Amino acid sequence: MRFETFIAARYLRAKRKNRFVSLITVISVAGVSVGVIALIVVMGVMTGFDIELRNTLIGNRAHLTVYPNNGGEFEDFEKVIREVRALCPEVVGAGPIIQIEALLKRGPNTTGAVLLGVDPVLERDVTDLEKNLTKEDNREWGEGRLPGSKEVVLGYRLAQNLGYLGPGDDLMAITAKTSVRPFVGQQMGKPLSLLVSGISDAKMSDFDSIYGYVDLATARMLSDKKGVDAVHLKLTDPFLAERLRKEIETNLPYRAETWYTNNEAFLGALEQEKLAMFVILTFIVLVAAFNITSTLIMVVMEKRRDIGILRTLGSSGSSILLIFMVEGLMIGLSGTGVGVVLGLLLAEYLNPVARFLAGIFGVDLFNSTIYYFDRIPVAVVPGDVAYITVASIVLTFLSTLYPAWSAMRLNPVDALRYE
Repeated sequence: MRFETFIAARYLRAKRKNRFVSLITVISVAGVSVGVIALIVVMGVMTGFDIELRNTLIGNRAHLTVYPNNGGEFEDFEKVIREVRALCPEVVGAGPIIQIEALLKRGPNTTGAVLLGVDPVLERDVTDLEKNLTKEDNREWGEGRLPGSKEVVLGYRLAQNLGYLGPGDDLMAITAKTSVRPFVGQQMGKPLSLLVSGISDAKMSDFDSIYGYVDLATARMLSDKKGVDAVHLKLTDPFLAERLRKEIETNLPYRAETWYTNNEAFLGALEQEKLAMFVILTFIVLVAAFNITSTLIMVVMEKRRDIGILRTLGSSGSSILLIFMVEGLMIGLSGTGVGVVLGLLLAEYLNPVARFLAGIFGVDLFNSTIYYFDRIPVAVVPGDVAYITVASIVLTFLSTLYPAWSAMRLNPVDALRYE
């Protein structure tokens, strides 16, 4: 053990004449620990939300959507699928889609919706629509199935807006149809009666409150379209979508959009929020670092005589500097270590802790109907823990510089004059 480390450890363990200094040392360790715990838990929750939302988006939205260049329709969508598959072997699922804006009515309840016409057989390989019909927390609506002729699958919030519909109920769908007469524009089409075949629980407000799903034949009845609006694709890896988009637009007469492009602002906002939370919560560690500075300043004042003796015995100024830097780092490392351990434990058992606190205070700390998850999503990433640990140690180190520098500049004659 180096001389400086030995002296720093002795100073840290020694009983203080002034108990106030010892109290501030404990508060400093606790402050660093609390800051690190808060950072680990909050970063874990933010990362968990990000991962869950990405998985939900990837599962419920096609990875890549191909449109005609002229803004029209694909008359032969099977030909388009063959061309895209030949160019991109990474495509594992493909299906047509027709998008229709509709007015849905059931008794006194009326709401707007977007009806998506899909091929029920091909759709199984593209999105999680079929899985969303049979989730364990979806049993209140009974077993659902993909839509057949003149049938519709409703998002569960859309079904609630129409009077809590379920499989077997019927509703009226009204869409706008283009008139063949000039200068007339669009007119309301003839209402079409649809039978609800299932309720989809996608765990995303955008999907559950807006979208309904019908088969292609029903979509053509509602829209008078002969072809399809687009072909959407599922890939072996959703993060290949951007590269494949460029390949399709370069080699085929089509344009394409990725799942990320459609949600870029939303996912970007999540990243910005995570960064903002990291910066804000780092101030907790910064406050604790100021406590370390205060502690070391008082220790320097208390140890003036010891510093004078050490300098008289031949200790260099750099040794004195190092003693107090090491003492401050010991305080910071202790707080960081305790904070990392407790933070990882709290992140691991966050949901039981939240339920326990909810039982005590009678408040639902995580309302699943608001956040669309049945638990608090937590994902602790080793990289985040490393960043938090490094940030805590760096702030602790910076807090030691001024007290250590003032101890180094202390004149031994002045320190021993009145001893």
